[in-house]
Parts: sequence; C-alpha cells; structure tokens
Amino acid sequence: MFDSLICKVSGHRVNRRRVWDDGVNFRTNCERCDKPLIRDKQGWRVFDSSRDFNPARRAHPRHA
Repeated sequence: MFDSLICKVSGHRVNRRRVWDDGVNFRTNCERCDKPLIRDKQGWRVFDSSRDFNPARRAHPRHA
C-alpha cells in the first residue's frame, strides 16, 4: 500500500531488466507496486486493458 502511494506521488519505477515486447508495445511491471506498465509515444504509463485492447498483442513469453 505504501509503495502505491509513492508511485502516485513520484511516478512508477520501470523495471528495465524485465521489459518485453507484446508485438505492439513494450511492457513491464512497476518495481514498487507491481502494476503492469506499457510504453507508448508519450512514455511509460499504467496498462489499461480496455484502452489498450488490441487483438495483435501477444501474451507474456512465460505465459505463451
């Protein structure tokens, strides 16, 4: 809970060692709060399944 508060104030911490390509964008999880992140033209942001829906997206390589 405290980690998510820090993320709301200072932003998410991108785990660059665990970035993967889903076929459309690069993805990872926040190192603090573990929320899924996506990189778009504006930079890293929280992944929103309704906003970011795209049938071309592939599953995480470990879940394929």
